[in-house]
Amino acid sequence: MRHLVLSLTVFLTVLTGIQAQSKKELAAMLSRDLETYRQYTLAADFDNSFKFMPPAMFDIIPRDSLIDMMRQSMDNEYMKIEMISFDFKAKEKYKIKKAGEYYWSLVAYDGGMRMTLKGEPEYKALLLTMMKQQFGKENVQEEGENGMMIALKNKRLIAVKDPARLTWSLLEDKRNSKDEENEMQKMIMETCIPEVVRKAMGD
Repeated sequence: MRHLVLSLTVFLTVLTGIQAQSKKELAAMLSRDLETYRQYTLAADFDNSFKFMPPAMFDIIPRDSLIDMMRQSMDNEYMKIEMISFDFKAKEKYKIKKAGEYYWSLVAYDGGMRMTLKGEPEYKALLLTMMKQQFGKENVQEEGENGMMIALKNKRLIAVKDPARLTWSLLEDKRNSKDEENEMQKMIMETCIPEVVRKAMGD
């Protein structure tokens, strides 16, 4: 009996070590993927940044169509939008959790974007009001005659590791969003984030 207890103790100790090592490796992989994603996002390289999007997103909108929509929204006849900062909170350690066959984590970040307007002055006044409502007055500043700077504060990404994928999937966490597209965001969450993970997050 003593031998059996000793054997089980050794087995559980080794198993715990393997799980800890696995989470350590997953955290390192997440850090690597986040940095790659950050670089692609700042460069507006949607072809590559979309490699980190949950594949189910493209069941909602085909990949090429979504890339075209993003490019058009970032630079069109009315405005040009540039991401100028995208910084993960380095002091926070990523808490890797398991749900079913998946691992997941919530990743906090701050960012900033510059909007350069091409339309009439009246359009800038209207857009300025809209941006202040969406992001908060304290986070929107006018820049020159045709621009504004928008601070993205206390944002989060939902990171999910599917064992069938080599990289983490990343999706903006908009569960507490106050915009008018809540129904669309809810549908995206239900489609792109596995149910077992949503339940583990408290949804």
